[in-house]
Amino acid sequence: MRERLIDIDDIPPTGTVTVDLLGREVLVMLLNGKPRAYLNVCMHHGGPLTLEGDTFTCGWHGSTFEARSGRALSGPVRPDARLIMLPTRVEDGALTYVYEE
Repeated sequence: MRERLIDIDDIPPTGTVTVDLLGREVLVMLLNGKPRAYLNVCMHHGGPLTLEGDTFTCGWHGSTFEARSGRALSGPVRPDARLIMLPTRVEDGALTYVYEE
């Protein structure tokens, strides 16, 4: 399965842009010039995330996650939790979600 998410040129140099993937919100960002895509879902209770510097913060309960790896930094989320980073590739100038079984 392949789904085009966004043109690489449309990803802002800082912050995130929200795109749709099959009805789900995905946050796309550049990290050291390389694109990353995370589902916009906190692993505590599914709240929305915002990027503050190099940390994602949940708007509902304040859990924080490292943007580089998606790992939890502070709770109430479980300490072993990680955000869902999507498998992507750059194809024809666009960031593409790629899922292969």
